[in-house]
Amino acid sequence: MITADELLALWPDPHATAARACARRKALGARAIRIEPVPAHPLPEHAAIVRAGGIEVLPAWPTARSLRAGDRVVVQVDANPEARARYAAWLVAFAADVPPPCSIAPCSRIAAGLHPLWCIAATRIALPGDEVEARHDLLGIRLAQIALGFGADALTGPIAPERVLPLCGVPRPDEHTLAGLVALVQHAGLTYDLPSTARSA
Repeated sequence: MITADELLALWPDPHATAARACARRKALGARAIRIEPVPAHPLPEHAAIVRAGGIEVLPAWPTARSLRAGDRVVVQVDANPEARARYAAWLVAFAADVPPPCSIAPCSRIAAGLHPLWCIAATRIALPGDEVEARHDLLGIRLAQIALGFGADALTGPIAPERVLPLCGVPRPDEHTLAGLVALVQHAGLTYDLPSTARSA
């Protein structure tokens, strides 16, 4: 099991961080990036859980024992060294408590930069089998695509309906449609998987 200090030591070297996270994803048996619709909601102050019954905003990052199988957890991590250290320690403790099968979507208030990508990679490296989501609505579509190269297992968020141009019936390009998200995964050099919920979106 990796330590918090080892996760923090990855911060100065994004290339090595990405390579290690992708190797971890491969070692866990992930063969394709899952594309799935997830309801839109604001970025939480600390964390939120997306469940079948709705969205529950949390006052702090959750413990593994407070989660249920199938939960989708959005974790907001501030972009400063102290918050990164707390997040690394939380990841190690979370993994040690053996959480139920769930997914974690690390996000940050900053719109770009290496911090959200380190959060994605650190999550993928630290957690044994839980899915790591790149939420395109919370990260931004371009950063979410780059996050696939930092170990994310899934590209999720609201999926827009396909639109067609008037008269000719040709699909209008939109990166937030299912076809657009599929193209983003393919352009990242990866294969994709569409659960039934995505096919019917």
